[in-house]
Amino acid sequence: MPERLPIRPEPRRFRWPLVVILAGSLLILFWFKLQGLLLLLPILAIAFLVLGKRPDSTETNALRSSIALSAEDISDVLAEYDRFASATDADTLADRTLLRPALVDLDCDDEAIEAFHHQYATSRRFLRRLEARLAHPGLEVGQLESLLHVTDQRAMDIKEAWLTARHAAKRLGTNY
Repeated sequence: MPERLPIRPEPRRFRWPLVVILAGSLLILFWFKLQGLLLLLPILAIAFLVLGKRPDSTETNALRSSIALSAEDISDVLAEYDRFASATDADTLADRTLLRPALVDLDCDDEAIEAFHHQYATSRRFLRRLEARLAHPGLEVGQLESLLHVTDQRAMDIKEAWLTARHAAKRLGTNY
């Protein structure tokens, strides 16, 4: 995955409703003169409020929640590896030393284990950057959707890499 997030600001949309409102306003003003002006003031105020309104906050909240859930999936895999690498309970210690010692060896040449360690490091960086990115309140819906897609993809990649690395480490055993 590329280091930079593929999130670009959405291009400014053509505001055709604004053009229609202005044309209609000029027509009403030309036709009704002073009464049209009194009629147009509340109509234009409401129209500009509606046009300037941000996207539905429930949609952005739902997208932010989905991103948080995907980030939590990534964090769960990272925590599972951290627990595997440093826990002192008997089962984990036996698993780490007798069944899968290659999984904690950063110099292991197995392709699957190297791929997992790479995914582990990039996922940590990604989560730090994700928090900073989500702290920005002005993200558009399209940007949040793109961020959700990237986060979902990273979550699937790290889960798959973790399972593949575990199987590879078990296959290698203690003689790698």
